[in-house]
Amino acid sequence: MTTKLTQATVRRALDKHPPGVQLHDDQVSGLRLVVGKTSASYKLVGRINDGSKRYVSIVVGRTDEVSLKDARDEATRLRLALRRGEDPRSRKTAVPNVGAALDAYLAGRPDLSPATVEWYRKLMRGPLAPLRTVPMDKLERTKVRALHERITKTAPTMANGAMRLLKALANDVARTHDLPPNVVSRAVKMNKDKVRDWAVRPEDMSALWSAIDGLEDERRRTAWTALLTTGLRSHDVRSMRWEHVDRDRVLTVPCPKGGEDRAFRLPLTRFLLQRLEALPRTSDWIFPAASRTGYLSELRRTDAFPYAPHAMRHTWRTMALEAGVDLSMAMVLMNHKPQGVTWNYVTKANLLGPMRDAAERVCSTLTSYRGQEAP
Repeated sequence: MTTKLTQATVRRALDKHPPGVQLHDDQVSGLRLVVGKTSASYKLVGRINDGSKRYVSIVVGRTDEVSLKDARDEATRLRLALRRGEDPRSRKTAVPNVGAALDAYLAGRPDLSPATVEWYRKLMRGPLAPLRTVPMDKLERTKVRALHERITKTAPTMANGAMRLLKALANDVARTHDLPPNVVSRAVKMNKDKVRDWAVRPEDMSALWSAIDGLEDERRRTAWTALLTTGLRSHDVRSMRWEHVDRDRVLTVPCPKGGEDRAFRLPLTRFLLQRLEALPRTSDWIFPAASRTGYLSELRRTDAFPYAPHAMRHTWRTMALEAGVDLSMAMVLMNHKPQGVTWNYVTKANLLGPMRDAAERVCSTLTSYRGQEAP
């Protein structure tokens, strides 16, 4: 039975009714005035529309703190939540801002390589810094688009990288929170990435070998030789350990680009092994250095050595074609993932023989330019 509640009725409830009495409001279904021993309060009782048929009881507030009008307004809001299938008693977690979203994203992906983590952190410290404190559900299309356009003026590749990270963060947060459509997908038109043609041309190969052989530091000279004759990435070469090379002359790369899940084994060529064996074993690292990591912190181009580390990888890939190595085998040696379901059935451990043969063929082609006079 409902009661026509008024503010006056509420004030007299303690004096007129004994403790335990509940007066049902005639305007908002489920809202009740509950009389206690020393105070009275408003309570809403309703069923969650989630298929469970559960009834919940929610305290709206004490009558000496909340007016009847405010209690009815709040009860109406709660009833709408129940109708949507929500439990208003459940504490809602605040949507993280962009900076916190990155922290959570990285925490949930321990397999990411240190270089990738540092790249993401660099993007957050740099181009994404203006958005770092903005909640993920408050990102505005116009601001995100304007930020991408501003970064593009000086660093188009970094602009794309920043937006790809922001897009990934939005998708990650959306797994837990209700977000509007991905703002990057809606607002940003990515710059067209220009593929860099870094491969050293055949007519310039003898000059490259002369530059490598001319390096005074034996470890750096051998490191650059390893880059060129394996096609490995710079970090994978610099962080090589003696224990990673087994008695079958196979190198294990434990944490390449893509993290530990992309770890792979690579047969080393006789040419490179001869140079590695000539190095003194003064450390667990093959290329030790007085750096934070204990190994060579970088290999980079200089005025005297005008070649980039990644150019060696491009050159190896080009020379693999010249050596007649099949495209799929070249991708395996470079730890690229070939497309197609068929490759899911391939066990790389069974390919070490063919991989070694292909690696030797590429190395033979590369070293054929060594010692030649430049045209």
